[in-house]
Amino acid sequence: MGKLFLKDKVCFLIYLALTLTCSAAEREYFTQQGNLTWDEARQHCQACFKDLVTLTPENIQAVARNLTSVYWIGLRKNFNSTSNSSISWSRWANGDPLTFQNWYPGWPVFKSPTPKRDSCCSCSCTCPSRATPTSVSFTQVTRFTDLTRFTDFTDATGSTNVTDFTDSTGAAGATDVTDTTDTTDGTSVTGQEGTAGWRKTSESARPTTASLPIEAECVRKPMVLPDVPDDTDDNYIEDSCVAMLSFGTWVEKNCTDLLNFICYEDPFHGQANVTAVNTTNAVISWMAVPGDISHYRLQLEGDKTLSKNLTNLTHALEDLTPGTRYSVKVFPVKCGRNLRMQNATFYTKPNKVKNFKVTEVTEVSVSLSWDKPVGKVDFYLIEVAGQQFRNETNNTKIHNLKPASLHTFTIYSGVQDNSTQSEASNVTTYTKPGKVSNLTSSSETTDSLSLTWNPPEGNISGYRVKAMNNSKHVLYDNKTEKKNHSVEGLSPGTKLTLSVTALVNDTLEGEEETIISYTCPTPISNLTLVTTHDTLNATWTAPQSDSTFTVELQLDGEVKNTSKNLRSYTKFFDKLKTAANYTVIVFVTNEHNKSSPPLARSKFTLPKKPTNVKAVHWTKDNIAFEWEAPANAGKVKYAAKINSSFWGQSWSVLVSTTKHVFTGLVSGTKYDLEVRTVVGGNLTSNPATASRCTDPEKREVSLSMLCSSNERFHCDNQTTRDDVFNRLREHFKTLLKDEIYWELEDYKE
Repeated sequence: MGKLFLKDKVCFLIYLALTLTCSAAEREYFTQQGNLTWDEARQHCQACFKDLVTLTPENIQAVARNLTSVYWIGLRKNFNSTSNSSISWSRWANGDPLTFQNWYPGWPVFKSPTPKRDSCCSCSCTCPSRATPTSVSFTQVTRFTDLTRFTDFTDATGSTNVTDFTDSTGAAGATDVTDTTDTTDGTSVTGQEGTAGWRKTSESARPTTASLPIEAECVRKPMVLPDVPDDTDDNYIEDSCVAMLSFGTWVEKNCTDLLNFICYEDPFHGQANVTAVNTTNAVISWMAVPGDISHYRLQLEGDKTLSKNLTNLTHALEDLTPGTRYSVKVFPVKCGRNLRMQNATFYTKPNKVKNFKVTEVTEVSVSLSWDKPVGKVDFYLIEVAGQQFRNETNNTKIHNLKPASLHTFTIYSGVQDNSTQSEASNVTTYTKPGKVSNLTSSSETTDSLSLTWNPPEGNISGYRVKAMNNSKHVLYDNKTEKKNHSVEGLSPGTKLTLSVTALVNDTLEGEEETIISYTCPTPISNLTLVTTHDTLNATWTAPQSDSTFTVELQLDGEVKNTSKNLRSYTKFFDKLKTAANYTVIVFVTNEHNKSSPPLARSKFTLPKKPTNVKAVHWTKDNIAFEWEAPANAGKVKYAAKINSSFWGQSWSVLVSTTKHVFTGLVSGTKYDLEVRTVVGGNLTSNPATASRCTDPEKREVSLSMLCSSNERFHCDNQTTRDDVFNRLREHFKTLLKDEIYWELEDYKE
């Protein structure tokens, strides 16, 4: 190991870069088991890679991982093999400045030059208080804590370069990687941190700038050098090269030693391009890679494969499958090693479809079909009216089209990534017109009628008007360009199926709109009504055998029942009101039309008698009667009659209410009441009856009876007396009945 004695006069210059910029490219590192000298190792790295490895705090972790021996790195004391050609340890093999050191303790070993007693001009840094902003991100320097020691390197010109560490703040803000301290025997010991356990295979260096964090002014001034012994370290190597131990620290080696080595390379990022692509051919080109590239290996992957070594930068691909995805990889080959590939993917242009045709047309849709082309197709793209539809089968139905319009459909074969498509195939067709709306019939006569309608959407060129009878026989068929039309030459009372169809291009018909109408029939005759208490039966004579009828039943001008489309010549109504005047109206109809003049007849249903007739109040000369109207009765009146058969008296009244008081009656007399429902002036119901006696004015009349009998004491017998009394009672019953009030009592002494 090298030793540094205090008697040696050593002047060591630390190179500190004010501004440092590192490459931003991602580097790759390759350990080589070659056992070469440093120069041979560098030549191999320059031939097959970029150069020997350059180490930084960012990449040393990845580079040192999994090392098993000692490896050359791209650092050498003097690249021109002379000690005074440049500042030692100042740059890497690729020219990058040395800003980071990771020496094993005791390295590097310095040579002690011939002592000098005269003064040495030094650069001393004075540090004013004002700080200068910097963009330092990471800077590595070597710091010596013994500020009284220095090393003097004298070049061929006799000038002296000295770094004087007079202020520890001269490297403020820098990261200390190597710390050199003074031992008791004068030996310099180098300590490291973070030299093992790192797992990184490549590094992405970022631009870093190292600069003094404060303003500094170097002032040359004489310094007195201490006495340094004139001695050379046994381990000193005049032109040494640097090797890295398996745990990441550095040592000096003779450049002719045979060691393994580490190369690095800045990967080249290129991109292959594909041009002139058609259904079966394409041209692939790629970027030239710097360095000694022996050839390029091209690989084609897809439904067909190809592997070919090429020396040019382009290649024509032939006999490809239409509509197919291909992957092309181009590997630059350097020293038999594949470098980072340049790749591209592309689809060949698919073939266009065949037999593109229309299979079905509606008002708002068109069905299309076609034959799959030769090759591959991932989907089909159909365009119409500025819209696109994607389909994966060889048929489709396009919806939401405008009716009665000319549409041009264009179809392309497509590939999955939409990067290319086939040539277009086209087909043109009209959509059908829509149905006319609000088709109505009016102005019907016995042999004609008028039709009107609203046109559908689209470019309508005309209309077709037809009329058919019940037997589907066409009675009328004509075309018109107007929105109304008169249909003539029809038969009276005939059911007609009328249709209007819109036309486009004068040939393509839409869906027909149909209504049913009739010519006017003649009215019915002989309308006859027969009623009961709650039913009515109407009969009539029809003008023609195939007529249908509408029958209305009205009460007091209000329609109570309507029956339509009757084919029989009679109509029965039940559950009617009693004593109600119903009107029956019959007219010939043809479904939706009341075409014939109506024929009407009116008749009352038979009245029912009142119910619950009773006397509610009476005196000596009057009786008040009440009753209830018959159930479900119409507007009726009541004929009330009271009489006394004993006196031969009677009274009659016609009232609209359900009660009446009879006055001027005889006291103690039974009166019989009859109440009849009266409608239509003379139509009456059966009578409802009730009886009641006026209050009597009682008068007592004594009767004596003379009894004679052949039997002794016969008349005095109580049985005889009772028998005579009972026969007298029966006599009065026969004579007076219950027509007047009377009572017979047996007066007993």
